[in-house]
Parts: sequence; structure tokens; C-alpha cells
Amino acid sequence: MEIKRFYGSGDPAAGTLYIEGEELYHLTKVLRYKPGYKAIVCTGDGYDYLCTLQEIGNDAAALKLEEKTPCEGDPQFEVRLFQSQPKSAKADFIVQKAVELGASEIIFFTSRYSAEEKFNLRRAEKIAAEACKQCGRSRLVPVTFVQGFEEALNMCTAERVVMPYERAERGSMHAALEGSRADVDLIIGSEGGFCKEEAELAAARGARLISLGKRILRCETAAAVALALVQYERGQLGA
Repeated sequence: MEIKRFYGSGDPAAGTLYIEGEELYHLTKVLRYKPGYKAIVCTGDGYDYLCTLQEIGNDAAALKLEEKTPCEGDPQFEVRLFQSQPKSAKADFIVQKAVELGASEIIFFTSRYSAEEKFNLRRAEKIAAEACKQCGRSRLVPVTFVQGFEEALNMCTAERVVMPYERAERGSMHAALEGSRADVDLIIGSEGGFCKEEAELAAARGARLISLGKRILRCETAAAVALALVQYERGQLGA
């Protein structure tokens, strides 16, 4: 039987970890785990804990810690994805692929050309959690939503901002990251991209505007490509 991954709580030093809430429902009602089954439990500290299910209660399941190993799926540096709000189906794809490609946080925001839709934060958080399990990460990736492009810029750290822009005359991800090991704040536009005023504001705040090539990419493709390029430049796509 495949050993499943869960996000839990508790002090590993005490030898017992706990699974609660929706994770408990998934363990008991969906996967129908029984005492004696093995599971990997993550508490967000960078380790995978191989455990044996001991007891299932109404509010929590208790698991005995058997083995501790560093989580190999956690990224080695921080890259925050700031994504202008697209249509909902594209947002689902972006969240899933961003987690797989090592994003440490995903911040959706509204901009001039973003889709006029209510953002379903709960759905995005659930997709992020499932993606974290699938690709073997020990920490859940937080997803948030803010109103306005300037509000998103206010959350960025100037010296680490990279923004693909379809009208950028020069600049590549390699040039933007060359010689730096700093973390990255990556800003991606929605279906309509960014307007000239938004690009100028970002540049004035210290963002490095880059090109992702001559072809016009869909917003969900741009997010995946940009994240993959960041990982490649940081040497994180090899063995």
C-alpha cells in the first residue's frame, strides 16, 4: 500500500503526532486508514516523519513517530509568485504548477486588465495543499489575495522583484538573476498583461522588467515558464 502524506501537528520530540480537521476526514473517510497503517506526517519544520497510526478519535488521530528524514521536496530558496487575477480555471492551474515549481507563497492581486471575478481563496488553498502532497513538500504553500497592483508592489522587496512584461525591450531571467543568490519576487500579469503605467510603476519601484521571448504566452504559461526559469538559474532542476 502506498504511504500517503498528511499535514499534522504535535511535537516530534514527544514521539507522537496528530492529524486533525480536513486531513482527519481524508485519512478516515476517504482513505479509510486503520490503526497499524503507515503515513508520512509533516509539521512544517522541513522534515518528513514516517509514522504508524495508533488511535483514531473524533477530533484527531494519533500517530507514533518511527523515522525522521529531511524533506527533499522543499525548495532551497524563497520565490514568491505575485499573480494578477485570471479567470478561475486558469487560477487553479497556476496554483498547482506554482507549488510543483517551488513557489514558497502565492499572492493573487487585481490589476488594470485582471479578470472581473470574485476570487475563491478557499478553493485555491485546497488546490495548493493537494499539490504540496503530490510533489512531496513538507510545508504548505500559503495563498493570499490583495486588491490592487500597488498593494501587491508594497508587499514586494525591491531588490528581488522580477516582472515579465510583453513590451520589455531587453532583459532575460538569466540577466536579472546573474550573480545573485537572493530570494525572488516574481510578478506575472493576467490575460491582458500589464498596462504601460503599471510597468512604469513597477520599474520605478526597482522591478527588473524582462522578456520571456518573442511569442505571446498565456498568463498560466508565463507563470510556469518564469518559475521554471528561476529554478533553472538557481540550479534546482537537476538531480
